[in-house]
Amino acid sequence: MASKSSRDKQKEPTSPTPGMVTKLFDRVRIIKHHHPELSRKIDGHEATIRDRLMNIKDAIDEFPPMERELITVLVINGIHKMCDEILIEESPDGA
Repeated sequence: MASKSSRDKQKEPTSPTPGMVTKLFDRVRIIKHHHPELSRKIDGHEATIRDRLMNIKDAIDEFPPMERELITVLVINGIHKMCDEILIEESPDGA
């Protein structure tokens, strides 16, 4: 049985290397190029999400100044949790 520290080390991402970001960006660009309809669909949904987030921000701005920061953090946490649940934990490929 492996110790916890060795298991934790296996899960750590590798350190970024020069050109890594450029390679990933190029890979995403190629994937989007091969699937233009899906890319446009996602872009449209992202625009809708941005609009909805602006509505949430406007509602948060109505809170008293002393409470806004905490409410903002809670909303961000909730949105992050939803993204994890929807986009990661329920992925069809089981990843």
